[in-house]
Amino acid sequence: MEWGDETLRISRSHAATSSTPLSRYVSIAEAAQRASVNRDTIRRMIADGQLPAYRFRGQVRIAAEDIDKAMRPIK
Repeated sequence: MEWGDETLRISRSHAATSSTPLSRYVSIAEAAQRASVNRDTIRRMIADGQLPAYRFRGQVRIAAEDIDKAMRPIK
């Protein structure tokens, strides 16, 4: 599976309403490290719509708070 522009669903509506400052956005690699998962897992979560992502100047960015929300404990 390729992870080009066509496979990443970028949430534009959330970006317009988010109050997260730009400095709180991280790259896919940083998101993976923060969540202790592989980068492919982060890409898959974005593609599946489980994790909102945004494109800033050609780079995919993820709000740090969205990573924390997505990684929740199993009950």
